[in-house]
Amino acid sequence: MLYLEWVFLWLVAGERIQGFNTSDCFTKKLLWTYSERSEEFVLFCDLAEPEKSHFYDRNQHSPTQGPEHLPCSGRKDLSDVQWYLQPQNGDTLREITKNYSHIILDQSTLHFLTVEMNNAGSYICRPRIRSPQDEACCIKTVLEVKPKTNISHVCPHKKDLTLGSIDDIYCPSLDCQSDVQSPEVTWYQNGRLLSEERSNRMQLGEIYDFHQGTYVCDYTQSDNSSSWTVRAVVQVRTIVKDTRVKPDILEPIIDTLEVELGKPLTLYCTARFGFQKDFKPVLRWYSKDSNQQLEILTSEGRSVQSTFEDEIIQRVVHLKEVTQRDLRKMFICFAQNSIGNTTQSIQLKEKKGVVFLYILLGTVTTLAGMLTAGALLYMYWIEIVLLYRTYQRKDETLGDKKEFDAFVSYAKWSSFESEAGSSLSEETLALNLFPEVLENKYGYTLFLLERDMAPGGVYAEDIVNIIKKSRRGIFILSPNYVNGPSVFELQAAVNLALNDQTLKLILIKFCPFQEPESLPHLVKKALRVLPTITWRGLKSMPSNSRFWTQMRYHMPVKNSKGFT
Repeated sequence: MLYLEWVFLWLVAGERIQGFNTSDCFTKKLLWTYSERSEEFVLFCDLAEPEKSHFYDRNQHSPTQGPEHLPCSGRKDLSDVQWYLQPQNGDTLREITKNYSHIILDQSTLHFLTVEMNNAGSYICRPRIRSPQDEACCIKTVLEVKPKTNISHVCPHKKDLTLGSIDDIYCPSLDCQSDVQSPEVTWYQNGRLLSEERSNRMQLGEIYDFHQGTYVCDYTQSDNSSSWTVRAVVQVRTIVKDTRVKPDILEPIIDTLEVELGKPLTLYCTARFGFQKDFKPVLRWYSKDSNQQLEILTSEGRSVQSTFEDEIIQRVVHLKEVTQRDLRKMFICFAQNSIGNTTQSIQLKEKKGVVFLYILLGTVTTLAGMLTAGALLYMYWIEIVLLYRTYQRKDETLGDKKEFDAFVSYAKWSSFESEAGSSLSEETLALNLFPEVLENKYGYTLFLLERDMAPGGVYAEDIVNIIKKSRRGIFILSPNYVNGPSVFELQAAVNLALNDQTLKLILIKFCPFQEPESLPHLVKKALRVLPTITWRGLKSMPSNSRFWTQMRYHMPVKNSKGFT
């Protein structure tokens, strides 16, 4: 199926090319005269304003279309074009869809890197995106390639210009010794028309960075039968003056390097070379053993960084393993230019105390791991205990002859200030949240005075009896609590806990308070030693908050669904 699709696309493309009538294209004749095979050449697809050039011709004119109605007029985006080649040997017209080995396709420009005789032919370009009325919007360039006959005064096709100097360039197709009787020349720089330049010699004045680039010169050459545009290309490079200093070695920077025997090693020789036009930098590694010095054969140096003024080159030596013989050698980094040479030596030295270092690192790592584990254990101790209880499934309430898991004590009245300063009161926490979380979710049995106390009894005796029947005592502390009558319940629970090992007390700090002077001594002492959980308002309300996790930790261990 995929093969058939490719065949279909090929047939459609072939039909489009066969239906492409090149006779309506503007035609230009170009002559490429070369003196050496390494010369470069470019073709422009200047569709935007072909009428401004006197090198163009219309093979056929429509009766209703004159020069003032050119088919490419009014188009704005002419940078994305299609190129076609009609070889000179009569082969069929084909589209240039990829870069050839010696031709680079760059948007609206064809760049020929070397001279090839089969480059001759007709090159047609037209917009890639076009409407039906733009079918005639195309440029046909007939290219002829010939060797230059008179090469006595051939101008160079490559020229270096020194920054800050005064210089000029000549058109390579013309005699560069004289500007007399030379035809009018059209100059381009990087595809841009230089309209002010019309002579064989183009004066650049003081040289700057922007003068670098590809220059193209065109002029007309006529004979009895036809007229051609002769084109040549000059590659201009801006350079700085040659350096006057020796190379600077950047690496190695130390004289001695500690190494481990039997381990691989890489040595870097890195040097900065100032620009020199006609000298290739030299960078080598040498090894000196006793009185014998030998060059170390390595791969070619690679350029690490290059600018107008200098270049950093690096050469590398790879030792598969360091031996005792390597310790007796001197490794020398050698850098040279036309001014002189620079060297930097490095001696290998066996690293001592490696075992001790490993032991020290191992000890430090172990201690750091233990400290980290201790910190995590401290931070998540409660969660670890609860997880252990979940999988152990132990129930400490069996056989203790107690009826309630916890007795909840709280202030039975609230002042206006207390209610205004908190989002909920002690009563709401005790009567609503505690039953919702501890009873409904985790399966504990709570005793709440206002909910569970039978009327008609003696308050003091009933409190003592209820605490005796409870495994835990939960006391919600607030200014109302420590200054009110409810503190009696805490005092009674402390007295009972001294004689009952199964009774444990949990203090909840509902809000900050100051201990009154009238508080019994035993209660004051209990406030300092008993476990305290702080209520943090809305942050503590969710059932998965830290507050309820701490509550579960201090509550009796029960084998119930709430813990699984």
